[in-house]
Amino acid sequence: MIVRAWLLVFLLLPVPGLAAEFEVTRLSTQLLDGSYVMDAEIDFQFSDKALEALQNGVPLTLQIQIQLRREGAWIWEKDELDVRLRYRIRYQALPSVYQVIDLQSKTQQSFVTRESALKALGKLPAFTLVKQEQLQSDRSYLLSLYSELDIEELPLPLRPLAYLTPAWNLSSEWGTWRLQP
Repeated sequence: MIVRAWLLVFLLLPVPGLAAEFEVTRLSTQLLDGSYVMDAEIDFQFSDKALEALQNGVPLTLQIQIQLRREGAWIWEKDELDVRLRYRIRYQALPSVYQVIDLQSKTQQSFVTRESALKALGKLPAFTLVKQEQLQSDRSYLLSLYSELDIEELPLPLRPLAYLTPAWNLSSEWGTWRLQP
């Protein structure tokens, strides 16, 4: 019993060299053909454990949440936009390529290096938010973006370890930007 308790404590301790995090490094919006369009970049810094799993054929699924709310809105007010985008990265050993899959459109891209795949994974070009006519011109709005590794999409035998180990708890802070119509 004591050995199990020490093992649990050991698993929950932070491990040096696991400084992995996701960070929204750029976000911009523009009005294009009557709609607000967002471009964003996220720097996905995975832990060594996650990269090792990826290299061994475990696909990693990422979820990006985008919200648009009226500034000063009450908690019960409806969001103008609340959408979750899902992407998957996986390594195919036989052709030795990394695949980035957009789970919304089912499109995929292949890359020879992990670095180029991660860079492509972090780019969200020209995502349409809302039509200009849906927003009140005398109000300002807050655009928020958050990203995380979806542990629920990991293979079942890996999930308990992922829940207990900080190396798998990968997410960004909520980034918030003002959008004025």
